[in-house]
Amino acid sequence: MDQVGYVVEVKDNYAVVDVRRTSACGDKCSSCGGGCNIPAMRVNIKNTINARVGNFVEVEMETKSLMKSAFIAYIIPLIMLIAGISLGVYFFSNLGFQNYEIFGVLTGLVALVISYFLLRVIDNNIKKSKSTELKLVRVI
Repeated sequence: MDQVGYVVEVKDNYAVVDVRRTSACGDKCSSCGGGCNIPAMRVNIKNTINARVGNFVEVEMETKSLMKSAFIAYIIPLIMLIAGISLGVYFFSNLGFQNYEIFGVLTGLVALVISYFLLRVIDNNIKKSKSTELKLVRVI
């Protein structure tokens, strides 16, 4: 994934870069009529190319890392929700509860909340390993 960023500050060996997120319509907002106003994301990136304040820079992240992050962020909560509902319905129906569907949904919601705590742990481990680190490629 390559993006263009704008250097707003340089601190020590790091550049503070505003990276504009890509909209769902592919930055062709006039064609979709959505009138998108997407805020920039401010990130600290190791300044390996000696970028200065005011420079536009190319920011890179490996596609593999991006796909892995998207899978973790979206699919794990979905799997936990579905598994929680399924196990809850199975468990409470076998215990003879009349409203086992409601208890199954509640169990699924509990599993969803647990998945967000799990995501937080995974996110901290990824930050420590720096496997999804952004890189400055060149000054544009």
